[in-house]
Amino acid sequence: MKLTPLYCSLALAVSAAAQGQDFAIEEIVVTAQKRAENLQDVPIAITAMNQEMLKEAGIVGIDNIAHFTPGFAMSSYNKSSPQPYIRGIGTNTSGAGDDASVAMFIDDVYISRAGAYDSNLFDLERVEVLRGPQGTLYGKNVVGGALNITTRKPNTEELEASVRLDVGNYNRRGVQAYVSGPLADTVAAKLSLASLKRDGFVDNTVTGTKLRDTDTQAARGGLLWDASDKLSVSWNWDVSKVRESGVGRVLVGAPLLGVTALAPSLNQRDKTDTLNDGFTDRDVWGTSVKLVWEQDYGTWTSVTAYRSSEYSFTDDLVPALDLLSGAKLNYFTNHTDEDESQFSQELRLDSSGEGALEWTVGVYYFDDDIKRLEQWDTSLVGTLLKIGQTQGQADASNQTESQALFAQASYNLDDWRFTLGGRYTRERKDASLVGQGFEPLYLSLYAPFSAAADKTWNNFSGKFSIDYMGLEDTLIYLSLSEGFKSGAFNSIAGTKAAAERPLNPELATQYELGIKSQWFDNRVRVNAVVFDIDYEDLQVFYAEGLDVLVDNAGQASSKGAELELLALPAAGLELSASYSYLDASYDEFLTSGRDNSGKRLTRAPKNSYNLAASYRLPLGDMGELSLRLDYINQGSMFLSAGNEAALKLPSYELYNARLGFSAADGSWELALWGKNLGDAEYAIHRADLSTLGSATTSDILGDPRTYGLSFSYHL
Repeated sequence: MKLTPLYCSLALAVSAAAQGQDFAIEEIVVTAQKRAENLQDVPIAITAMNQEMLKEAGIVGIDNIAHFTPGFAMSSYNKSSPQPYIRGIGTNTSGAGDDASVAMFIDDVYISRAGAYDSNLFDLERVEVLRGPQGTLYGKNVVGGALNITTRKPNTEELEASVRLDVGNYNRRGVQAYVSGPLADTVAAKLSLASLKRDGFVDNTVTGTKLRDTDTQAARGGLLWDASDKLSVSWNWDVSKVRESGVGRVLVGAPLLGVTALAPSLNQRDKTDTLNDGFTDRDVWGTSVKLVWEQDYGTWTSVTAYRSSEYSFTDDLVPALDLLSGAKLNYFTNHTDEDESQFSQELRLDSSGEGALEWTVGVYYFDDDIKRLEQWDTSLVGTLLKIGQTQGQADASNQTESQALFAQASYNLDDWRFTLGGRYTRERKDASLVGQGFEPLYLSLYAPFSAAADKTWNNFSGKFSIDYMGLEDTLIYLSLSEGFKSGAFNSIAGTKAAAERPLNPELATQYELGIKSQWFDNRVRVNAVVFDIDYEDLQVFYAEGLDVLVDNAGQASSKGAELELLALPAAGLELSASYSYLDASYDEFLTSGRDNSGKRLTRAPKNSYNLAASYRLPLGDMGELSLRLDYINQGSMFLSAGNEAALKLPSYELYNARLGFSAADGSWELALWGKNLGDAEYAIHRADLSTLGSATTSDILGDPRTYGLSFSYHL
């Protein structure tokens, strides 16, 4: 990748030329180690985005965050099944017995289900992406990394209010509103609302429906009570709703079954011929109470939370016409209903921060209850092949109870800092599965069965790092960290024996060498890291013959390098770039039907990078003009452990831009924006239909060119 050294050299050169001018990179405060610290002082690979960057880069979802984070790749089955991967590690299943390998935390609360992630990011103070295993302070299911999201706090000083209106192509209509301020001398509150609607961009020729639309509404609220100089209590709540049509799969490649008439819209990005529109409905809500009590010896923090999510979707995996039976039967549809509720409690004590020793100790409790019904229907295939019933379902439930003790301490000795930490986790899962029916293309449920199983796992995950701070504005660190993903049960198993066989936990051990540095009077930031991660017993979802299996891959590894650059060569001008190189593969993965050893890990692009430039031009009393340009290059990646060519997503390039004009007093702003300005056609998910006898894939495509106007007003 030749652009990154050139970009770095240019940034350094113009930065040096700008000596003597009064501007510098703003400090970003993060809470990656459960305490407020400067991003540059934390010995962890972190990408942090503040409120201003989220707005200017047009980041409204997890997929947008991935575009600006080195080593972060994203695919999506639908909005209820996002699949985030960091450094080649993630989870491509969402069964009742599965856990995500990349965990999300909102205001210190762990979100157990990927389907409960926020689809509309708003009212945020900061997003932090912690890359690599974070098993000590964050616990289970962070073998890949963690997304740490912090929402805005109520304003305790004065009343503030804002509103933002969005309009755009595909009949886009969006509104966000926020109000916050003091209710009394020691009490403040906030309320924020968001709604986003957009028509679909894929026309269903059968029903006339526009698929792949957007329809989300959400709200957040909070109270902050400063009970005394040493005690504060905050209460947060949030609720969101999604009501959308199907994902708009399109067929790509050769005619299905060799018959062109079955899918006349073959290889067209904006048309599909599905018999079933499909849909996604999702309702999520949660509430939490956080107490912070400061003492001379340290600060007590308690976070108590309850969350609930319900969602259902129908996805027609083979969008094609029914020309033979005339009964509008299904080639292959998947319908899912899931209800989940979770309770969590964390209590920790952090040292006061005075002196050479800093430490954190805590306890954690988590309880999760999941009920999930998955159904598959290939009734048209069954009719054509005259094999009778071809409908199957898996009715699963899973209850998880987890307890943990954790501690971490850092000791500062002159220019050196030594950190040691550990976490002990005990976790129990109780799972059940009732399978019935027969669906030969996906599962082999020949007869009804009922399975029940439970298992308890214990794990200790440690961390050790050595940091050197003897160079001005530079941190060099070497760390060893471990991660643990819970054991699991296969909740879409086709037999009783497979359903009752537990999967081993995933274990990760990472060695990381990093540098965080700022140069030229804090006008240039260079953060770089190299890493080597060994994984044991990765939980892998894959197809073998007519069975879909979830199994442990014996050994895997992920090696790579990541670079993040930020430069201010002149007043108002900001240049940034990030790059990741990833070599991730299965070292040992033997199944009964094949040997996947040596194959690349799924969703692990070898090279990915982005470039950005923004400029602010003050216009005196008239206001300020701003311009931001983004270039995103996402490398190709495989979606299957076997690295089949049909399940490889090609690389793609995106060009985004934003032009804004704001009032001199900052009270309002009008912005013109565009995404995917080159109108690139790219897939974010793909299913291989070769089992139907043709070289055809069923693709979910990324958004085409979109553009619009945004108006913001601040009181």
